[in-house]
Amino acid sequence: MKPSTALTPEAPHGIGEPRIEIPNGPAAARWARQWPAGPLRVAHPPLVDDVLLCLSEAVTNVHRHTDTPQVRIDTLITNGCVRIHVHDNRPTPLPVAAGRAHGRQEHGRGLTLIDACADAWGVTYLGGGRRGPTGKAVWFTLLGQCAGAGGDRGGSRPPGT
Repeated sequence: MKPSTALTPEAPHGIGEPRIEIPNGPAAARWARQWPAGPLRVAHPPLVDDVLLCLSEAVTNVHRHTDTPQVRIDTLITNGCVRIHVHDNRPTPLPVAAGRAHGRQEHGRGLTLIDACADAWGVTYLGGGRRGPTGKAVWFTLLGQCAGAGGDRGGSRPPGT
């Protein structure tokens, strides 16, 4: 699945808090995973593991590749889907799923995992003007049981993904 660069709407109120900011540091991914776990277990129990994996990978990328002091995370949890945006202050380079990591390589699998787990994902550039973007948000969406054909997530993915 290729990432989309189409703009996605700001996350409105869903179930749980729509936005948090956490310090960008080694514990950021752990803190990020703890935040939506409760509302996810209520709204979408089958999606919990995939959502938390995608969130952890996106936050880890912010920690490893930016100097953003605070990681902002917007979320939307509805009856039909879960959408999360992870914001940073580095508009380039555009992240891409690198494909398969080789051997025992410890890094380089984050966006590949998001691509494998999410029904859609992409990048939204933030800011702008003459100087160009001032940041970006990596976002991903996982569809709930009511959204897919036949009542499961698999029916909602494009063929061949």
